[in-house]
Amino acid sequence: MDISSIMTTLLSSDSVSGLSKKTGASKNEVTSVLTSALPMLLQGAQSQADDKETAAGFEKALEDHSNDDTSNLLSFMNGVDLEDGAKIIGHLLGGNTSSTTKKVSKSSGASADSTAQIMSAAAPLLMSLLGQSSKSESKTKKKSSGGTGDLMGQLVSTALANVDVGSLLTGLLTDKKTTKKKTTSSKKTTTRAKKSTSTAKKTTTAKKSTTAKKTTTKKKAASDGLDLGDVAGLLTKLLK
Repeated sequence: MDISSIMTTLLSSDSVSGLSKKTGASKNEVTSVLTSALPMLLQGAQSQADDKETAAGFEKALEDHSNDDTSNLLSFMNGVDLEDGAKIIGHLLGGNTSSTTKKVSKSSGASADSTAQIMSAAAPLLMSLLGQSSKSESKTKKKSSGGTGDLMGQLVSTALANVDVGSLLTGLLTDKKTTKKKTTSSKKTTTRAKKSTSTAKKTTTAKKSTTAKKTTTKKKAASDGLDLGDVAGLLTKLLK
């Protein structure tokens, strides 16, 4: 799982819905907070993996979270421990936790409390996805002399290096909006088609009705033993 896949999962409808239900924030607030916070959280993860003093603890945390079952995001989010999530945020952002939360709150438009809760709820999922990604890649590469923990740290650091997360997020959100517009356009086209079909049916029905009336008139005249042409001729002779 690469960074793009991780971002897609975090911003998926199930993830956003789960976070919204867990924190009480609206889905729009959740999406706005994640869009603003994720680049900073990923930078924090990279710093944790690169720093010799924090690398061992971070790698162990990744290894532990890699065993989390994220197949059902709604269920996963329902079981998230917000206190544990707040601790993860504290580790990733360190002394910048408060200032980063305020910055995200301002850019997203969500309150400081909602921002903090959303970030805390999303943190365990982020760690699980990063852990699963590192674990998956470690199976295809030989272990370094420092063991699995060091390898996982190296993989995370490499995965995050030179990634323009901001542009990636913008692309993901643009794709969502484009898909939504296409769906709306498709619905409008279908509606127009239905209206056109309905109008065509009405026109056809009207034509059939008119034809049916003419046919009925002719049939009625015939049933009375009269021919309109003969009647006209008879009237002409009488007037003479």
